[in-house]
Amino acid sequence: MSRCTSHIAAAIIAVWAGISGVRAETTASERGRLIAEKRYSVCHAIGESGGSPQPIVLPFRRMPDRFPIEMLREALTTGVVSGHDEMPMFELGLDDVRDLVGYIDAFAPPDRRYLAEPK
Repeated sequence: MSRCTSHIAAAIIAVWAGISGVRAETTASERGRLIAEKRYSVCHAIGESGGSPQPIVLPFRRMPDRFPIEMLREALTTGVVSGHDEMPMFELGLDDVRDLVGYIDAFAPPDRRYLAEPK
């Protein structure tokens, strides 16, 4: 395969993946973390340690202890009613909600996880 043909094939695959919603380059957990970093890290601690930039805001790692995952999924799907004034409204697609909720759920102990880990 020529170099030009390889680049064209790669471009076609990239376009197809974008159109079909296939995001094979990252796992659901990685995509959830990227969403958390992009949209929520201004207020929330999104990692395994550290405090939130806004002291009154709950770190993601503590959310499974405070809220049922089903409630978080519903809030993210229909629109978050925030507990703090600074939080803007975010509109997430269903795939993004699934990935973000999966990322948050991964902080729960394995025996209390709502979502099964993908195999």
